Amino acid sequence: MALCQYDYYDYQPSNALGPSGPNCNQECECPINFPSAMYCDSRKLKFVPVVPSGIKYLYLQNNQIEEIKAGVFDNVTDVLRWLILDNNQITSGKIAKGTIDKLTALEKLFFSYNNLTEPVIPPSKFLDELKIMHNKLNKFPSGLLNDKENLTSVHLQHNQLTSESIAGAFKGSKKLLSLDVSHNKLKKLPAGVPSSLEILYADYNDIDSVGAGYLNKLPALQYLRISHNKLVDSGLPAGVFNVTSLVELDLSFNKLQSVPEINEQLQQLYLQANEINKIDLASFCKFIGPVSYSHLKHLRLDANNVTYSNMPPDYRNCLRVASDIMLPSEMALILSLLFVLCLVGPVLSQDMPYEEYMAQIQACPKECRCPPNFPRAVYCDNKGLTSFPKIPPHTWYLYLQNNLIEVLSADALRNATSLRWINLNRNRITSEGVEEGVLNSLSHLVHLYMDDNLLSSVPSPLPASLEHLRLSRNRISKIPAGVFIGLNKLNLLDLQGNKLMDDAVTTVSLKGLNSLVQINLAKNQLSTMPLGLPATTTQLFLDGNNIEKIPAGYFKGLPKVAFLRLNHNKLGSNGVPKNVFNVSSILDLQLSHNHLTEVPLIPSGLEHLHLDHNNIKSVSGSNVCPVAIDTVDDSVNESVPRLRYLRLDGN
Repeated sequence: MALCQYDYYDYQPSNALGPSGPNCNQECECPINFPSAMYCDSRKLKFVPVVPSGIKYLYLQNNQIEEIKAGVFDNVTDVLRWLILDNNQITSGKIAKGTIDKLTALEKLFFSYNNLTEPVIPPSKFLDELKIMHNKLNKFPSGLLNDKENLTSVHLQHNQLTSESIAGAFKGSKKLLSLDVSHNKLKKLPAGVPSSLEILYADYNDIDSVGAGYLNKLPALQYLRISHNKLVDSGLPAGVFNVTSLVELDLSFNKLQSVPEINEQLQQLYLQANEINKIDLASFCKFIGPVSYSHLKHLRLDANNVTYSNMPPDYRNCLRVASDIMLPSEMALILSLLFVLCLVGPVLSQDMPYEEYMAQIQACPKECRCPPNFPRAVYCDNKGLTSFPKIPPHTWYLYLQNNLIEVLSADALRNATSLRWINLNRNRITSEGVEEGVLNSLSHLVHLYMDDNLLSSVPSPLPASLEHLRLSRNRISKIPAGVFIGLNKLNLLDLQGNKLMDDAVTTVSLKGLNSLVQINLAKNQLSTMPLGLPATTTQLFLDGNNIEKIPAGYFKGLPKVAFLRLNHNKLGSNGVPKNVFNVSSILDLQLSHNHLTEVPLIPSGLEHLHLDHNNIKSVSGSNVCPVAIDTVDDSVNESVPRLRYLRLDGN
């Protein structure tokens, strides 16, 4: 939990769990392999759909929901366990009575990235995880969690909470293990937290002091972070951090002038970017001997007013197990090189010179994270950024998803010419905001993810090195002619959930896709089968369009197509030529939610056939089994029918 506190939840997509079952709202999907879950995420919904009975796990994240109307949860008040509402536009005043306040079995409530000003707490005694991050909470009344005896994790970072507004808010949660109130307006650490707490994060507040004996009331506390606050020496009573339970203490980016007294059992101490001008060995070790020494493994004192010359003579003996001591002086880093090599060794084995490693770590933007054990990656996701930070020059992997970025400028990536992977999902980038040549200059780029933005056209030009291009759920209505010419390595193109019409997907616009394996054109506005697909296409996804017919012989130009999805279209049997699907390469054929009246002729090698929710009234055995079983020997004849999964429900 300590390592993953800032990670965003990427939930498993419903299409990985099988086709949708019949007990489902029409706007959503309920996989038959997971019938108690309903996936309504990333569908631009404006409201919460009515939830059918039996649903225990409800995913509504990444929509445009503004309100929760009465009655939507009436069928599941005593069975719903998970409710995921992240990344919407819900306000406190638009949550009707009789909705969340009736959910008596809820275990997890995720309400991050909305516009709540007050917390929404279900009556369930089984609630174990509560996330209301990135909202506008300005109060959290005491008593709301009094009966939440199973609650273990509360995340309230990035709100507008004050110390007064959360006084006594957490008293009733007797099993609470993790509390995050970072990025608020607190002036002191939260009062009245239960003694069970193991993790407390209060970074980025206005805290200037810690009350005497505060940590003595938290005997299980292991991880305490109070970085980016206003702590001063006078605000820290003697021995306030000298408790045996602490494993990690982060006091970086404050106004301390000396090292506070810590317990010898502490393993990680972060004091960088303070005003420290002296170091007293007694802060780390009361006594030094064979069994008396500090257990610190990581000590950061960089960006202070001390150097190696300020270190007490016997510091090596006191800090004998420290594997990483960082001081402002480069000499100090060199003197502890034997320890640092334990961390840098794997990097050097990956052909990253030590000088590059140090330059990369030191150039990490303050808004981002640059893991020392994965130095070529820069994590700037979920930070509320409106523009690109300055990217270090040796970065290969750049994560900027879930921000508010509107412009992709050439200046932003001028030094990051080694980039292999960029994730820009869920931002606000428009086609006009992508400056000309900014992507083409990245000659090593392999993966480009720009899902859930505001693009109206496929970006151009693109680098020849690109292998994966994901542009789903934008507003794309145009594919510029020749945009894919020269992209001989591109094997995955995802354009689902856009506004593409027939005149946008043509032989001219798709020219150059010589190595394409998978193309996803689902949920667009196509009325005919796309033209110009390369012969290498193996996976073709066209769900959720308006396709009424398939030209005879269409798949003769696609000799490798194995996975074909045409669910949720307008196909009738008269629009499906007799032998159009009788192609030996097809293994999985999905024609659910169409207007078919009979089973189409299929190849003997087909393994999965989805025909649910059509108008089929009878089944021709010769269509399902084109070769009679009793005429072939399975051991010598490959034409024996291979069908093992058949759906005909909803007919």
